[in-house]
Amino acid sequence: MKRITKILMIILIILSITIGILIKLTFDMQVNSIPISSEYEKIFIWENEIPGNSTKSKLEDMNINYNENNLLLSIAKYTLAIVNDEYKDEEQTIDTLTYLYEIKGGYEKETYEDEPYIIPFIVENSNKAVIIVPGGGYGYKSIDREKNEGLDIAKSLNENGISAFVLHYRSNPYEYPIPQLDLQRAIRYVKYHSKEYGIEKLSLIGFSAGGNQIGTFINIIQGKDFYPEGYIKDEIDEVDDYIDAVAMIYPVLSYRDNIPMLFCIFDDEAVKNQQKREELLKMTDLSQNFNSKDVKQFIAYGTKDLVAGMEETKKYINTAQVNGADIKVVEAKNQPHAMKQKYYIDEYIKWLKEN
Repeated sequence: MKRITKILMIILIILSITIGILIKLTFDMQVNSIPISSEYEKIFIWENEIPGNSTKSKLEDMNINYNENNLLLSIAKYTLAIVNDEYKDEEQTIDTLTYLYEIKGGYEKETYEDEPYIIPFIVENSNKAVIIVPGGGYGYKSIDREKNEGLDIAKSLNENGISAFVLHYRSNPYEYPIPQLDLQRAIRYVKYHSKEYGIEKLSLIGFSAGGNQIGTFINIIQGKDFYPEGYIKDEIDEVDDYIDAVAMIYPVLSYRDNIPMLFCIFDDEAVKNQQKREELLKMTDLSQNFNSKDVKQFIAYGTKDLVAGMEETKKYINTAQVNGADIKVVEAKNQPHAMKQKYYIDEYIKWLKEN
């Protein structure tokens, strides 16, 4: 078993480095590079007050290795670090990647003053829309340097007559439930402006950690108030946040196979404490907290996914089925994490149009 595990980890390292090289060849990864999203219209979803924001420096809360300046190597270390079914203190590895990728890369600020936004891709005379939630393990957002999990899926939706909004949410060192509040707010924002956009039906699709975002939303967040103390609601916050159809693509539906990933979204000291860590694992296990039997769900995953934990995905699917949920499953044979669109897009579009 140890030999097999070691081989799988080696494969993960090689895969991570390969992905990093491909990203570098495709996009300029220098610190002054321009985010892909800068080419498109941004709609900021919060108005007068952004819950969870302050002028405090993020660097005060981060454990950064300032001697590490190789982004590709940091991506490889990060990917390897968050894939582990045993606890290991990976706080510095994760924070260093966030610093190099997001902050030093110019995609996020050094202070807690980031402004979440959606990028609209509107199809004229379309009454359906999808909010797209990209992945990145909560350590970064894939759409900042790549087109997959965001712009590419928006294009596919548009080609099928469906409008789309790509969500850029807050991530590490912001902590739970801040990313989830950004998704909830995006839903309410689009619904609030539904007449303006001509939208009658709104759905969600998320990838990897974005799939976790959506799974967490429909099972834990939806219909509830997780605003920090002192936050004053506006008209948009009063809009119904109910969504009855969602898609999760190679999602992380439990942290059991990604225990160090808890550092990406929860308080570091809580993660380091064994008792509190176990409480977090139970709280975030969506099979144990299933509460979405009335939500139609589409899940696609690859049988060679070594990142997200296939068994946890299967456990969630089984729980959903036992509870009578309407769930469509696409199992892509021999496909890894972050598999290409072609392995699920046709069935997803068909499912979406029917729901």
